[in-house]
Amino acid sequence: MNPIYFKVLQMVVCSTLVVSVAGAPNTCGKLDLKTDPFTCCTIPKLLDVAIVGSCFDKYPIDKEAADKGAGGMPKTECMSECILNSTGIYNRRGELDEKKLNSVFTDSLPQNSPWLSVVRSAIKVCGAKANKKDKEFEKAVADQKKTGGKGSPVCNPEASFLVDCIHTTVFSECPANLRTTSTDCDAIWKFLKNCPFSALRQ
Repeated sequence: MNPIYFKVLQMVVCSTLVVSVAGAPNTCGKLDLKTDPFTCCTIPKLLDVAIVGSCFDKYPIDKEAADKGAGGMPKTECMSECILNSTGIYNRRGELDEKKLNSVFTDSLPQNSPWLSVVRSAIKVCGAKANKKDKEFEKAVADQKKTGGKGSPVCNPEASFLVDCIHTTVFSECPANLRTTSTDCDAIWKFLKNCPFSALRQ
């Protein structure tokens, strides 16, 4: 996987599903593992590497302050919105184009790819989850406008939610024949049956 793409994906995954961790079962405490979960399954690059790199350059993620950016806003929101704008997933009015969402995340995959059905399913699942969180996203944008200083960017948290949710759902549903077999990886797959991916990185 491209180093920049991997770094961006890792930071987005590690900093966006805080709500999922808070609502996770009590059994979802952090696993004491030395294995990076991403080594257990190498998922395909679902987004254009050049676009991801460009948006990362515009909205770099400071690992020391990955959770919050200026004005208390998660830094991944603006970077993720940049990706969705640049790929046309968000139209000029900032509205989500569901057909474009599907094509952008699946166009790089061959028709015979074992990942195709996994990615399509993840898009459907995450799109439904995002729709249910619509009012929450609207409130977050309104709060940013109230609390942000003059000239502060206002970015839709739906973008980072979708980028994270799709990638982590795809990872969690990694085909069995593409998974790395090890004690730690087996523990990770078992953990993910009942717990959110983000709980791995608390």
